Amino acid sequence: MIMRIVPVVLAALLLMQSGMAGAGNRHMVGFEIRMAFDGITLDGVYRDGLFFSETYFEDGLIRYHDVQGADSGEWMVEDDTFCTFYERLSGACFFVERDGDNCFTFFVAVPDDDGTLRPETEWTSRGWNREMDSTCSEAPAAEV
Repeated sequence: MIMRIVPVVLAALLLMQSGMAGAGNRHMVGFEIRMAFDGITLDGVYRDGLFFSETYFEDGLIRYHDVQGADSGEWMVEDDTFCTFYERLSGACFFVERDGDNCFTFFVAVPDDDGTLRPETEWTSRGWNREMDSTCSEAPAAEV
């Protein structure tokens, strides 16, 4: 009986994922973040306009590039936050919103007065899977 339920649950989760992907500015949860980023290269832009590129390898390693250089580190999903930590650069955990099929907006996770994490008010960066057209409202004019 359990063997028959598992495919149904997986199918429901995939349908839920695909049905929500087109929704604008939707907060992503842990399993969605892992499914979206596992094994891709994300091109993006910070609020200040600096372009970056970051590859999230399936083994949890990360490779980062921007005009100032490159770095390596690790990425992980903790609860419903996406965390990146590097050898030289500082790292952090972020809440992720999905805007369309291929646009991800990152908000630094900051502790509330009671210690629970909440997203910072202003977004930190926005990115998209380089293998697909960006659905971000403000795609950059150049790539790294």
